[in-house]
Amino acid sequence: MKKAAKSMSKIDKKQVEKSDNVNRKTKNTTGKASKKYPKKSKEERKQEMDQVLKKLENGVKEVFTSENYRNYLKFFSQFHNYSFNNVIMILMQYPTASKVASFRTWNKLGLKVKKGSKGIKVLVPIPYSYVKEEVVTDEFNNVRYDKDGNKVVEETEVNGLTFRLGNVFDISQVEGEIPSLTNELKDNPKQLEEAIENLIRTSDVPINYDYTLNSNTAYGYYSLTERAIYLRADLNSMHMFKTLIHEKAHSMLHNKDQNKYTREEAEVQAESTAFVVCSCLGFDTSEYSFGYIASWSKNKELKELKESLKVIADTSNEILKWIEESTGLKVGSNNLNELNEMQEVN
Repeated sequence: MKKAAKSMSKIDKKQVEKSDNVNRKTKNTTGKASKKYPKKSKEERKQEMDQVLKKLENGVKEVFTSENYRNYLKFFSQFHNYSFNNVIMILMQYPTASKVASFRTWNKLGLKVKKGSKGIKVLVPIPYSYVKEEVVTDEFNNVRYDKDGNKVVEETEVNGLTFRLGNVFDISQVEGEIPSLTNELKDNPKQLEEAIENLIRTSDVPINYDYTLNSNTAYGYYSLTERAIYLRADLNSMHMFKTLIHEKAHSMLHNKDQNKYTREEAEVQAESTAFVVCSCLGFDTSEYSFGYIASWSKNKELKELKESLKVIADTSNEILKWIEESTGLKVGSNNLNELNEMQEVN
């Protein structure tokens, strides 16, 4: 779509070059000697992972009891659930899309589509039915006649679907007050920025900054067409770190070759992975993660989360290994306190 192409032309395409001499051993990002932490056994790490996943489940459940969630649910219950093919079609045109609706639906909700916004194409199912008449034949394929000599005709109702192209608009393309369950993370240790740059440099998936992203669009996204991650450039370091992990999980689990998950499952898996990874590193993202996961869960039974626990744990472990190899961050240590202490010293 022209909208997406125009947006991409504004992106700083200069990717941080991957170093040919990247030291794959642990690198200290704090500028001081790292504290020594005893290496945990496989069983201890599994127990820690189970505890974090349980904390995640309980935290998300609490969101469902809040007044804020009831307002959120009332608002978003009027949104249509799109098929997998339509979700892919939407993301190919508008990678940052999260909640989409027709022009009429947005107006019904008291929100206005911004002037100049380009519609996102979707396939709109059009049901049809008609009565089909067929001449009745006997077992020898001979036409049957009634007592008056007329052919016996049988009527059959035929139902089906055809499709036409329609337009929808993303939530970032509308104006008005929209309920939210999340709060942007405010921690901003400068030393974490070096860890982020190390991850950008050593990632097997290209990671770039998209300078067109802002508070009204998205924190980041994984481009299915480019197979690349894009991050909002002006985020605090903690939220950028969490977003990087979220999009990294998408790149590992939800690229075009892997279409076995619904959009709801994909978002729950990605944000849950981000929460688990950050928790194991001593970073608390619950203020954002719990509400985000609740917003993509159908109900408080958390089917999407419970059925994905192994996927989340395996993906988290793989990402944690990459982080430990590429930065000075360590599983089981209080990295945030160390980073803040270093920032105070500087």
